[in-house]
Formats: sequence, structure tokens, C-alpha cells
Amino acid sequence: MKKIDLHIHTIKTISDYDFQFSLEHLTSYVSEMQIDAIAITNHNLFDRNQFEEIFDALDIMVFPGIEINIGVNGGHILVITEKADIEDFAIKCLKVEERIQQPTDSISVDEFGEIFGNLNKYILIPHYDKSPCVDKKIVKALDNHIMAGEVSSAKKFIYCKKNESIVPVIFSDWRPVENSPFPVKQTYIDAGVLSVKAIKRCFMDKTKVHLSDKEGHHLFQVLPGINMSTGLTVVIGGRSSGKSYTLNRINEVHDNIKYIKQFALLEKEPEKAEAEFLKGMESQQSQFIQEYLRPFSLAVNEVANIDLVKDEKKIDSYIKSLLKYASETERADAYSKCRLFSETEYTIEDLNVLKELIDAVEKLLDARKYKELIENNVERESLINLHAELIKKYIQEDVLIKKKEWVNELIGNIKNRLQSKTSATKPKNVNFYEVQLNRAKVRKFNTLANLVEKESIIRETDIEGFKVRISKRRYKGAGELKNKSGRRTAFKEAFDKYALDAYDYIQELKATDVLEKDYYQFFAKIDYDILNQYGFPVSGGERAEFNLLREINDALQYEMLLIDEPESSFDNIFLKEKVNHLIKEISEVMPVIIVTHNNTVGASIQPDYIVHTKREIHEGNVEFKLFSGFPTDRVLLCGDGSSIPNIEATMNCLEAGRDAYEERRIEYEMLED
Repeated sequence: MKKIDLHIHTIKTISDYDFQFSLEHLTSYVSEMQIDAIAITNHNLFDRNQFEEIFDALDIMVFPGIEINIGVNGGHILVITEKADIEDFAIKCLKVEERIQQPTDSISVDEFGEIFGNLNKYILIPHYDKSPCVDKKIVKALDNHIMAGEVSSAKKFIYCKKNESIVPVIFSDWRPVENSPFPVKQTYIDAGVLSVKAIKRCFMDKTKVHLSDKEGHHLFQVLPGINMSTGLTVVIGGRSSGKSYTLNRINEVHDNIKYIKQFALLEKEPEKAEAEFLKGMESQQSQFIQEYLRPFSLAVNEVANIDLVKDEKKIDSYIKSLLKYASETERADAYSKCRLFSETEYTIEDLNVLKELIDAVEKLLDARKYKELIENNVERESLINLHAELIKKYIQEDVLIKKKEWVNELIGNIKNRLQSKTSATKPKNVNFYEVQLNRAKVRKFNTLANLVEKESIIRETDIEGFKVRISKRRYKGAGELKNKSGRRTAFKEAFDKYALDAYDYIQELKATDVLEKDYYQFFAKIDYDILNQYGFPVSGGERAEFNLLREINDALQYEMLLIDEPESSFDNIFLKEKVNHLIKEISEVMPVIIVTHNNTVGASIQPDYIVHTKREIHEGNVEFKLFSGFPTDRVLLCGDGSSIPNIEATMNCLEAGRDAYEERRIEYEMLED
């Protein structure tokens, strides 16, 4: 088994943060982490002189390489070759450097092939499940030459192993800076002599690529020299033996960690805790509520721009001008008798609906995720024809609108000139259709607002026996409106209108400092409730239990879950019945590490791996040793070669020793008898 790290940076480029490379630190990394091979892969350049210096300094295999921005999205791909090919490789890398002058620059697949020619001689490793990812189209285009894809975590490694055709690899992507911690992201391969061909052969077979040198991909290196399970690991040990210290180190070394610390969920100030709890619930569900109320918010925005008073004034002004025009008919002069003097202008129609239809058809044509489903029901040729017809119709309508606008402008100019020549009154212009449409919109909006304000349950979800309920109702007073705004504005006058007419209410909201885009939030009060299994609001202790379950559920968005002594905050029944099985389910898709001294968690949960921490003092210095193994192992082993009996470690940490365990067992048997 060989340990390789084919992604190391040694030069600051335009795509890097500022760093100072340390050859001495790289040498220490290779030695202490027992690396068998590395590749130097700087961003879009290859420095042959520096590579030669590194190659001569290290006693392991060092491959020349480069990390290239490829495709429109600028995903990264590693290109690695043999030392013997270095002269030709340096020339080709120089062409890459010439074409990529800015961090956002990239080369196309065709340019890539043109530069490197015979791709079979290289190891090509795209960022597969790691940012910035290489576009899947590019991966497919280079499919014959790509055997492995780089991922960013053990969780993604396991997922790719199970679900993807590509072989996953994990590397450090490290910049060796003096005193920087050694990375723990390397890949193990079943190889003897290390060469480009040997590595490529391993990458052709998932069974030859692993996260650790023992038990294949069931273990991974979580800290330098320390393996843990890709499933569930339980960390046990005496007081101050380094359990929390170990979790803190893991949290520092790895990215995107969900860390539930000891006592973090206990409530110290119940009233403050309840307010924060409800605020957290509101924040978590805000996206759902925004989507739920989005259609109503569009209606609010539409009506907010309608001015019925102004419309009435337009009609009143029109009627007055029309009556005056009629009364002056007998003394009309040549100018006022012209038909254009009182001509009505064309109504200009809105093309937004037609534009939305064109956009919708374009989405159907461009869809990738559901392409097969769409084309099974609608022929692509039909969609293309529809798209063409809609565009043709849009052009026709647009031309007609421009003609009408031109005629309207001409009529307006003529009417103005006629008006200047006569003393006769010209009837005012008014768009009766628009006025009537505004009235209809307001009536419909008032009906819609009543439905939105009506009390109802919007959503109910169950989380391990708890029920999360989101409901809506009318605001009960101006105080609730003020609290919602978070401002000092008075809402008494607005609330009086709120109870009577939704449109008038919007007009009053305009007098407050509430932003127009937020008006829709002031029609229905959204309440968030957490109910226990009996349907009652949760107590303080139940809130803490719910928070733990929610935090654990939330862990699926992360790469690893760390939990520090959950028994410090919760009782054994809750842990056994609610927490254990949830943790087991999550550990099937990502690494979970729990620190505990409780047998309900430590033993009943049936972990995949055990780590025992032990504190020792040598020459006045504290050292934390970690002994690890599988639950069925007779002994747990430390990296320095020492060992302890598994039964002794487990009994002492989870049962307070064998004697205490025997005493409790006898007492339980007596109670049973």
C-alpha cells in the first residue's frame, strides 16, 4: 500500500493567496506523514528549476505536474507526468501560462488537447466533487483519459465509491509554509513501484484506492497518524484525558465540520433561550415562508402602485372637459372642428406575457436535469417550432406597438398645435380600460388579502416525535405590527385600516418607514410552534432535546459530525430512544465522532470504531495518547506501538470499572428477582 499526495503547491500564482514556500517543511511533511509520492501542481504554471530542487531534496517519488483552469467555469484539472518527460512537459506548460494571465482566464477542451497532444501519457485528475468543479461535459469529453476525480472530504469519497463510476481520490491541496500544520488528506493505492502507469492502473479499479492503509475505505486519517471510521467512532477516556482536545484538533484540521459542543444546548436563561429559540426557528423557516407568500407578495407590489384617487380625478377631469367641449360646439372654429382635435390615442399593449412564454420555452429547450422527461412528452422539434413562432409573433406585435407609438406621438403633436390655435376646450385623455382594470385588481386583492389573513396551519413536520408547526393568523394589534417592523414607527392608523380594507391598509403603510418590498409580511402573522409528542408546547428541557435532534439532522449538510458528551445535557432514555438511531443513520453517509463516558452512547449505539484517550506526563510535559481499534479487537493500539486491553478501557470509561459494573449487575438482578 502506497500513500500519495498528488496536489501540492509551491509557488504563489495569480490564483493563490500570498505564501512563502518552505522546502524544509515539505521535507518534514513527507517524512513524518510517511508519504511515498507527491506531485508539484502549481496553478497554470510549471517551474522546472524549482521542481528539480525539490526532486533532489526528497527521497521519495516526485512527479512534475500542473493545475489548469479548464472550461468556461474555470474548473481545475491536475495534469501529472513522469520525471523523464520533464523537458517536453515544461514547454507545454509554458503555453498554458501564456494563455492564462488572469485568475478568471481558462482554456477550452480543444486548446487543452492541442497543447498536450497525446493525453494517454498523463494522469488527468479533475476537481470532481470539489470546488471549483470541472464541468461534467468536459469530464465526459476527456472520459477516455480520466480515471480518477478529486473530492474534498471522506464523506464525498465514500459517496463516490458507492454511487459514481469515477474513482475518487483525496489530496491535501497544500502549500508548505513554515510551521503550518500537516494536512491529513492523502490517498492510499495498492501499488508496488510508483510510476504514472502504475498509478493509472490503480485508478482504473475502485478496490485499489483507499482512505487508509488499514481496512481500506472503512477508515480514514482524521489526524496525523490517527485513523478513525468513515462511519461511527466513539471516543472514550478518563477525565482530562484529551477527549475534547482531540475533537478540537479534528475541528481545526478539517473543513465544513458540524461540531456540537458539550453543554452548548443547555438553557441558562429560560426566557432569553425561548426568544432565541423562536428567532432561530423563524430564521430557519424564512426561505419556506418567502416562497409560500411569494405569489401574494407579487399581488401586493402590483396593487401598491395603483392610485384609485388619481384615477377618479382623471375621470372627473375628463367629464368636465367633455361637458365644456360639448357646450362650446356651436362656437367651434375651424381648428376645434378638426377630427384630430378630439381624437383618442391608441392603447399600448404590454408584451411581458409573450416574453415570459418565450423564456419558458427556452427553459424547456435548455433543461438538462429533466431533458428526457420533457422530450418524452413534447417533441423537441415542436418546442423549437413553438419558440420560433412566439418570437415571430413578438416581433410582429413589437412592430405594431412602435407604429401605434409613432401615430400617438403624431396625433399628440397635431392636437397640441390645434389647441394653440383655438380657444375651444379639448377633451382630456383618459384610459378607461386601465382605470377599470385597476378597480378590478383592487377588488380581487381585497378578497385575496382576506384569504391570506385567515387563520390556518401552513405546514407541519415531525422530527423524532416533535412536531414543528407553522401557522398564520391576523395581527391582533398595532403592537404586533410594530414588533414585526422592528422600528419605532407608530402603526395605530395603519391597523385601523387593516381591519377594514386591504387596499386602504397599503396606502397607510406607505406613511410608515416599512419598505414597499416588505408590505406583504404585514398582512398575516406567522407563528412557529414546537409541540411535544402529546401535542403541547415544549418545555425548556424538551427545547434542548429538540435542538439536539435538529442539530444532528442539520449535520447532513456538512462533511463530518462531532458531538462532545451529549449525556452531559440529556437523560439516557432520550439518548437511547431518540438520538442513537439517528446518529447511526447519519454515520452511514458521513463520518460521525462522539465523545462519551456513558454506556448508553458508548456501548448501546454499537460504534464501528473505538478510540481511547489517555493523558501521560513526560518530563513535566503533558502528552495525549490515542489507542484505537474495532469494538471486537482484544487490544487497542497506539501509533507508538503500545497497546491496552479493549475490555479494560471500555469498562473503566463506560462502567466505572469492572467491580462497579459487577455491583450494579447484581443489584439489578436482585431487583428483578
